[in-house]
Amino acid sequence: MKHKESPMLSALLYTLVAISLFLTVRILSTPSTVGLGQSSTTSVSANLTNTKKIEDVFAPIRMIIHTDKRIYLTQSPEIMQSVNDLLSESVFGGIEGVSTYSQAEYDALILSPTQLEIRFAEEVPLELLSRYFTNLQENYYDEGIDRIILNSKEEDPVYLLNDETKQVFAATRPDNLLQPLAELYEGQKEAYMEVESYESESAISYLPSEAITMQKLVYLVEKPSNSYFIDLLFDDTTDLKDNGSDAFVSYSDNISELSIDKETGQLSYYRNILDAEEVPDYRLIRDSFHEIKMLDNWTNPFYFYGFDKGTDNVYYRRYVNGYPIFGEVDYGLTQIHMSGSSLTELQFLTQVIQTPLTDRREDITLLSGKDLLAALDAGGYSNQEIQMIALGYDWTFSEESNRLVNLTPKWFIQIDGAWKALDQWIGGTETEADDSGL
Repeated sequence: MKHKESPMLSALLYTLVAISLFLTVRILSTPSTVGLGQSSTTSVSANLTNTKKIEDVFAPIRMIIHTDKRIYLTQSPEIMQSVNDLLSESVFGGIEGVSTYSQAEYDALILSPTQLEIRFAEEVPLELLSRYFTNLQENYYDEGIDRIILNSKEEDPVYLLNDETKQVFAATRPDNLLQPLAELYEGQKEAYMEVESYESESAISYLPSEAITMQKLVYLVEKPSNSYFIDLLFDDTTDLKDNGSDAFVSYSDNISELSIDKETGQLSYYRNILDAEEVPDYRLIRDSFHEIKMLDNWTNPFYFYGFDKGTDNVYYRRYVNGYPIFGEVDYGLTQIHMSGSSLTELQFLTQVIQTPLTDRREDITLLSGKDLLAALDAGGYSNQEIQMIALGYDWTFSEESNRLVNLTPKWFIQIDGAWKALDQWIGGTETEADDSGL
């Protein structure tokens, strides 16, 4: 027996649909002139909470296949997750020995043919990779590595390399490790690009042999409410002082202060800590992760990005589709200052992205590695001055609406510790592979 639909109910449903469509169009089409103020950014709390796992944050970001004549590289998040999962099954034995190589020996080891190389974003303490080992000796906990090499000789050990010290650690490997890693290349060759090696100030790295095309991405911006950060950063909120202004949301108590820039969304936090305990570097870094894992609500990949032994600052960086986020304001960077095991300073962006606007994507063509190095050389920057080069996204808030963010692919170069886009170092246009020859 069929039920007749009520005319009143039908009218109500059509009205609700119309209102929903109107609000969606309004959000995406209405420009804003108030920047990223608290009142105009979508504020979300529970659905942005993202508890990070230590094994995902201290993980490799690239795999490089060295054949007899050519080199291929992937940054595919899916492939790198599989690599990390394979290594996390305690596949290595303990450290068998360590040697310090000359520069020539070190470079030759990296560029040997018929081998597989796994790269981290920055030097990672071995203790943070202890899941890779069946028995990592404690005296190696504070040693750091940048890359792992497995050659085609199954009887050879795994080589763990430190780019700064040129130390090479040897570890035992099982007979069945190389094959499943190689299959991640054989079965998905379309996810790899052909690359050429280059020598920077710090170590051998890789750049694409041909010009590369990536898509410019557009996302809706979201962020947790300010109360979310207040509850996590202050033990007692009953006596908080509100020091806010037109430019900042700001709260403080007797030992700490929190501020959030209303225009940029940057969060800064300071806490006074006295008589902090001295701890090993690996433990300081590990404890910094436990401080940040609930605070930064980035739901895409998020990786450890370095430790400054001089300042005790720990760095993490946001990624999208396997590529790091930078910007004229470095919106992708999370910076933590630790005093012993305690957080004393913190800076990161509260805004996050979850909803892509796929109809607004557009292709951007970027320079090949050879042309990139030629452009830098013409601009007065030699290989020996360049610390690192990364293909990444430039985060900018849209002029159309402060609820939208543009992620534009660009080449980023680190010189004297500073990351800047190619056009900031040498001038140029937004599209780097244009008719000007840049």
